[in-house]
Amino acid sequence: MDGSNMKRTIEALLIATDAPLTLQKITEITNLQKDEIVSCVKELNQEYRESQRAFEIKEIAGGYQIYTLPEFALWVGALHDRKSRLSKAGLETLAIIAYHQPITRPEVEKVRGVDSTWILDVLLQKNLVKTCGRLPVPGRPIRYGTTKEFLRYFGIKDLGDLPREEDFGEAIATVEDTGTEPSGNEQGPEPSTEGPEQETTEDEDTDEETVKDKPDEPFLI
Repeated sequence: MDGSNMKRTIEALLIATDAPLTLQKITEITNLQKDEIVSCVKELNQEYRESQRAFEIKEIAGGYQIYTLPEFALWVGALHDRKSRLSKAGLETLAIIAYHQPITRPEVEKVRGVDSTWILDVLLQKNLVKTCGRLPVPGRPIRYGTTKEFLRYFGIKDLGDLPREEDFGEAIATVEDTGTEPSGNEQGPEPSTEGPEQETTEDEDTDEETVKDKPDEPFLI
């Protein structure tokens, strides 16, 4: 396979998938070496920039995926139903988990100041967080962490690509002020609605009689 066909083949695979493709998967399909694939991706991105295309190939959640550029976020975002986006409460809870994982529900609630049972259930259903076992203390509260879907949702390679926690807070403030989400999400796909990525299916004890964080009107989640 010559260089042109290698690039076209990789491009076709990335267009045909709605999830990040790992180097291993591309290698299995094409029989190309990993360094050849990385080189092709770099050349494709260079061609996209030179021809002023509206997208690029990004390394996301352990694989490669095609994303639209941030400057088109306003128009791309208009395609998506706002009801499927995360609310300010969802982003706030997700940020706490992302920067302090593994973390228990009581620890999340200590930061937020409200019961977070309902919002955690929503994030689990969207596969943005997962359970990470239980804390070995009385009551054995469940610990939570982020998933690969979380990385894909925000368009980042790994947790090391997260901005500083205080900067993430500014992004949440933007949601409240404008009703829009961080540009990473607007570039990429909506979060999966399939079953959550969990390591345990045990229910967390909820003996506390507190008011749930469920609003009078549905969040835009």
